[in-house]
Amino acid sequence: MASSWMLLLAVLGGACALPAPEPFAYTQALAQAVNSYNQRPEVKNAFRLLSAEPQPDPGVELSSLQAFNFSMMETECAASARSDPEDCAFKENGVIQECLATVKMLQESPEIDLNCSDYPSDVRVPTPRTPLPPISLAVGSGRA
Repeated sequence: MASSWMLLLAVLGGACALPAPEPFAYTQALAQAVNSYNQRPEVKNAFRLLSAEPQPDPGVELSSLQAFNFSMMETECAASARSDPEDCAFKENGVIQECLATVKMLQESPEIDLNCSDYPSDVRVPTPRTPLPPISLAVGSGRA
């Protein structure tokens, strides 16, 4: 009888010692926001993350954010293909979206409200992964 109680206590003690689930990371929230946008019916080509503010860093915790900004650019992959946008090349002269994501922390995962708009078309942004031309900074050459 005593060994039955010991066994029961050991099982219950082991169940209580289970590790807590990992908190939802900021990088996961960024990926979820891009994925959510790519699933919209009006999106023909998948979009891929260009930049985020704050920068995805190990020190940035999602629980400390109420909102974050990011930009993403259209890729050559069809959104309907559901492929990983990170494996897709950016589309030359592709659309750039500027997004604001507001975060509401629920129990284990955040609820992200996404609001995106086109980057101004009169501003030309070079296609990522296209090297920019070298800039010569000749200082004090004396030539006019």
